[in-house]
Amino acid sequence: MPKGKESAKKEVLLLCDSLRDPRDLAQLIHLSLATNTKLELTGSSISPIHPKVIGIVNSWLPGFYAKPQLKLVSQKGDFFKRINELKKKGFVTVGTSSHEGESLFDKDLSKGKHAIVFGTETSGLSKEKMAAMDKMINVPMKNETKFFTLSAVVPLVTYELLRQKKLL
Repeated sequence: MPKGKESAKKEVLLLCDSLRDPRDLAQLIHLSLATNTKLELTGSSISPIHPKVIGIVNSWLPGFYAKPQLKLVSQKGDFFKRINELKKKGFVTVGTSSHEGESLFDKDLSKGKHAIVFGTETSGLSKEKMAAMDKMINVPMKNETKFFTLSAVVPLVTYELLRQKKLL
């Protein structure tokens, strides 16, 4: 099978709902560029072309401000509408939670197209949004930690998925 068709079958898409912090979005844009992974924003997410977001990314990647590389980043509006569109395109929607679902490290996500869905940093995905997912995963934690910040969990999940799919 040609390499392009094989990698399309293993596609990974990151979807963040109502992402509002410019630094978090800048970090996810940086991750998207570093891993060649699509990043989609739904709900009341901050714009990827917001001056604070562009300024932060530019501080890490000089020249970004003059020519933002945002071809992998898009805003999609309504969360539920986008989830339904992704399912129709053959994506398995995988919600993330600090307490629901199987451990990311016990789940085989090596085959197929996956949309990994992250909720807000303060409240995660609502019960209604979790119910719209095909699967739920979590990242195991020890001690008193109740959740990971988006800037910690999104790269961890992204790299584990790319590792499983042999796309690194």
